[in-house]
Amino acid sequence: MKDLSHFYFDGIPKAEQPLITVAITCYNVEKYMARCIESVMAQTYSNLDILIIDDGSRDNTARICDYYMTQEKRLRVVHQSNQGPGTARNQAIALAKGEYIAFLDGDDYVESYIYEYMMSAILAAECKLAICDYYEDKEDRAIDIHPLTEDMRAGKVFLLGLDDMIASCIEESDVLPVRSMVWNKLYHRSLLVNKSFPNKLFYEDRRFTLEILGSAKKAVFVDTPLYHYIIDRKDSVKDQEGFFAIFSEWIPSCKSVRDYLVGIGRDDLAYTQDYLMYKRLLDFYTEAKLDKIGDKKKYLKDITSYTERCRDDFDKIYSCRIADPREKKRMQKFLEHRFIFDHFYIK
Repeated sequence: MKDLSHFYFDGIPKAEQPLITVAITCYNVEKYMARCIESVMAQTYSNLDILIIDDGSRDNTARICDYYMTQEKRLRVVHQSNQGPGTARNQAIALAKGEYIAFLDGDDYVESYIYEYMMSAILAAECKLAICDYYEDKEDRAIDIHPLTEDMRAGKVFLLGLDDMIASCIEESDVLPVRSMVWNKLYHRSLLVNKSFPNKLFYEDRRFTLEILGSAKKAVFVDTPLYHYIIDRKDSVKDQEGFFAIFSEWIPSCKSVRDYLVGIGRDDLAYTQDYLMYKRLLDFYTEAKLDKIGDKKKYLKDITSYTERCRDDFDKIYSCRIADPREKKRMQKFLEHRFIFDHFYIK
């Protein structure tokens, strides 16, 4: 990781701005859609191709998108039957006109200088990928736009190598929140050639992001929050995930990520991925045990069986760099003294 201490965000002249496609994917987000679109229309970066993929919304989302198309000449809207976020983003990649592409979810919004800031960082670092920090906002929080200050113009910007990017992504680092999400990144379109999201409802971006990081080899990280991610929307697709996706989508996603890491010779991070997976499986087990209705309890046997696979590589998994000794003890109790685990760890 290299600190680009010389970086200073002073904008890009309009004539020198590469075209950026901002790909907004949306489904049943009528409450948030106007806020999202207007945050893009207000950008200090003018050379934008604003592409909205409406993934078969059944509320007023489509009407809102169509209205803004009459108000903004840079904006295009495509309506399709509901096929999931992965397919919607693949459609966006296929239809993008820009040399660079950014993704934005319809229930989120962005700071007015996000794309100019990230593009400035890309040009300064001479790379093809920018990643930014982000805000985690609650649904009922008022719009929280931050004026660009002098300190922010001279904010911390880092050049990351491949090892830094992959490790930060897998370890879910708070110091360098690279993350697997696609929306805190700005991509040169060459990185997306022959890449596509799986046709999944959940976890569609985890393996995709790792492959992009692998292709990019390096990226510039802007340590300034520029994206507003809504974390608790009750009617979101993520909120509807439920336990049914554990075995159909989440575990296959974990396996796919693990296979990729082993394939690039990062067995150490593969065990880190295992650690995080088993940690979450114990949480699922606890939720299922406490379930009073039965919707989660019916998965208890399968969750238990899968979690017990941890025995095969226990020492390697709980020796990974981010392993918490308390989690190791928690898993040991689960594997060796189930009665004690159920009695003292489930509350």
